[in-house]
Amino acid sequence: MISNQLFIEFKSELLKIKDKKKLEKVYYEKLSKCLKSGKLKAFELLIDASSDFNIFLDINRISDRNETILKLLLNCINKISTGYQTSALGEMIEILKLSNKYGLLEKKINDSEKKFLNIFKKKNRLFLENLYDLFGKTSDSFILYVSRAMPRDLYNYFIKSSISLFQNYDQLMEYIKNNFFNQYTVYGLNVKNLIPKENSFDGEKLSPIESFFNEIQKKQEENQNALNNFIEIKMVHKYDIYYYYTEEEHNQLVEKTHFISPKNILKFRSKILDKNNYNFYNLSMVLLGGLGPQGLGFTYSTPRGEIIEICSDQREAEAIIIKYKQYLKRKFLIKLEKELKNYRIDEKLKTKIIQFLSDVLNKKELINYYKKEKIIRKIKIFLEQIEDFQYNLKSEFQELIKRISAIISIILRRIELRDQFITRINLLSEDKIKPEDIAKLTSLKGKSHYDVLRERFFFQYIVDWLYELYIKDRSQIGKND
Repeated sequence: MISNQLFIEFKSELLKIKDKKKLEKVYYEKLSKCLKSGKLKAFELLIDASSDFNIFLDINRISDRNETILKLLLNCINKISTGYQTSALGEMIEILKLSNKYGLLEKKINDSEKKFLNIFKKKNRLFLENLYDLFGKTSDSFILYVSRAMPRDLYNYFIKSSISLFQNYDQLMEYIKNNFFNQYTVYGLNVKNLIPKENSFDGEKLSPIESFFNEIQKKQEENQNALNNFIEIKMVHKYDIYYYYTEEEHNQLVEKTHFISPKNILKFRSKILDKNNYNFYNLSMVLLGGLGPQGLGFTYSTPRGEIIEICSDQREAEAIIIKYKQYLKRKFLIKLEKELKNYRIDEKLKTKIIQFLSDVLNKKELINYYKKEKIIRKIKIFLEQIEDFQYNLKSEFQELIKRISAIISIILRRIELRDQFITRINLLSEDKIKPEDIAKLTSLKGKSHYDVLRERFFFQYIVDWLYELYIKDRSQIGKND
């Protein structure tokens, strides 16, 4: 039963109850039932409908809500660990969003927890920015949950779970900490942490992003003119390939061709390298050797100094930048009038076509290649009403429609990913978009690259704290031995 149907059924049942005490009792029972069954949308609709029942919402009356949230989160972890359903990472984010929105994790904070929070907030500014980015305003109770309770709960789950694919718990924890978020799939998007083959300079160990800039610097020195153009750079990257059955380290070397605008990337170099800057910057488009089905991908920096590639699919990707080749009516008509002048079409007829479209298209209508057939259809209907085309110019009618269709195709042609990338960078050069916003313009089925990057950043913290618990417990066991 889908969430909307469940909500309608529950609401109908509740509206029939006349006794106020019974109504409240049943209302909170229904909320609890929705939450326990994972029907989050029905739960949300029911909460939002509290005023319809004249109920002042009291979250504390939802029974076992903390235990239920834990079970929902662990169910997601179980899907990931046993069935490799990494889309459940997104489900975990949605559960936490709901919990934060309605204060489901609120609790009384003791003095010890207050002291912890004061220290934590000073040390983890980037994580707090990430929390706000993902969940909006968060309470101290929510911060406590994701930084202490959630890592502990997940750690307890893993040390009690089957490790049939691993030789021991050390190997399991190393995989979770150092490998899982280096190569995985989420929302249908392949994600990989790119590590340059050589990431040292004069004996000094460099972060991947610093090595990346070194390569661009070399290219700049080879060709100063390249600074004003888009260039292709071949780089060899290594992936840490993890095998469950051995502790040996395996590296897979992959050559990728990056398409880069050195002028723009070097302009934001200091911001990209700033480890106290919570942003994800677009670095390049991968033309060859990428993760997508056509060998395409996009790379981004992270505040941790990483280079993350996310795949792109020319066939499935939604409009990578909506503003590209999309016109307001006025701008489109100016462009159309200009193009019509390049063809042998009667001047009076050109004027009539432009005037007709000006009258029938909405004033602020956005026009792109999806609107082409609609515009052609309107022009065809208009021309068919002209007497000359009805009688004297029948043979020329179809040819004229073909010409106009070709003209509109020139203006509203379908855009390739490479062209979209160039346009994004051009808009960046013109200060029409910010460099950190580019990841938001690339999406697949409603989820952007930015969503992937910020959620990955959140889970990296959770995994770090989970691993700290493991190290602490292991050292304690050593002392006892």
